[in-house]
Amino acid sequence: MFVPEHWVAAFIDSLQAQGGETDEGLRALEVLAPWVASLPGAVFGSSAAEKLEKLIRAAMAAANAAAIAEGTEKSSPSLEVAVRFLVLMVKKNAIRHIGTVIDELKKFLDRKNGIVKATVEYVLPPEGGEESRIKEAVRERTGASSVVLTWQLKPELIGGFRLHIGDEVIDASIRSQLRAMEACLASGDGGN
Repeated sequence: MFVPEHWVAAFIDSLQAQGGETDEGLRALEVLAPWVASLPGAVFGSSAAEKLEKLIRAAMAAANAAAIAEGTEKSSPSLEVAVRFLVLMVKKNAIRHIGTVIDELKKFLDRKNGIVKATVEYVLPPEGGEESRIKEAVRERTGASSVVLTWQLKPELIGGFRLHIGDEVIDASIRSQLRAMEACLASGDGGN
């Protein structure tokens, strides 16, 4: 069974052992992974991994030669670790999971940096200081140092908003309030 957290931990351990930076390693994976995924045919097994490594190293040598000519050469242990990591994923027939690994690595970096990402579903765009009030409420609730909000239009909410913070959902929509009233009336409780 593929466990992305184990792959992320191995990647981070390798970066630390080689003196690389996690955010640089993430950027390297984000650049290299789509290229690997675009290769024709099946990309798994030892022979494919060897071919892949040769292709990547040839491309890196060409890019490095151009950087030397421009005087912008910069060696990166993070890039080296990313290359070896992708080659290992190909050898282990796990390259199809690279997107999941990258997503988990982003989550790790967000946790490390105290960043919380939340999604706000709304009917009407926020007015005035609503966005800053929501960010502050999320910051207080989670203890985050920074909050990143994503906004999604959801007309079916009728009014209000629904806030997603990780697995938690705070539903302050008119639709949910109407459903609660409907359930209360249907139960014959009438709110008493």
